[in-house]
Amino acid sequence: MKKNKQAESRLLEEFLLPASFLIRLSGRAYEKYMANKIFLHALNIRKANEMIYKLMLDKISIIPINLQQDCIELLNHFDCWFTQFNYEQQRRQPLISDEFVFNRLDGQMAYPRDAEERILEASKKLKKTVKQK
Repeated sequence: MKKNKQAESRLLEEFLLPASFLIRLSGRAYEKYMANKIFLHALNIRKANEMIYKLMLDKISIIPINLQQDCIELLNHFDCWFTQFNYEQQRRQPLISDEFVFNRLDGQMAYPRDAEERILEASKKLKKTVKQK
C-alpha cells in the first residue's frame, strides 16, 4: 500500500500538478491573446505550450496509461502548431505589437480540449486521493 501511495505522490508532484499549472498558464495566455491578438500574447502561448511539451516528454515514463492518448493528442497538436507558428513568424517578421493571427491549415489541428480536461480532472482527483491517505 505504501508503494502505491509513493507512486501516486510522485505522479502528482512530478507530472500532474506541473501539467495542470502549465495548462492553466497557457489558458491565461490564450485569454489575453483572444482579447488582443498581438504577437506578444502569441509568444506567451507558445512559451507555455513549449513547457507543457517538454514536461510531457521528460515525464513520459510516469504518465498513466489512461492519460497517454491525451498526452499524444496534445503533443501532436503542439507539433503542428509550433511548425505553423514558426513558418508564420519567419514569413511575417512581426513586431511584438503586431497583429498575429493565422488559421489552421488542417482541421485535424484543432486544440484537443477534451484531452486537456481529462488531465486537469486526473490532477484534481489524485490530489484528493493523496490527501486522504
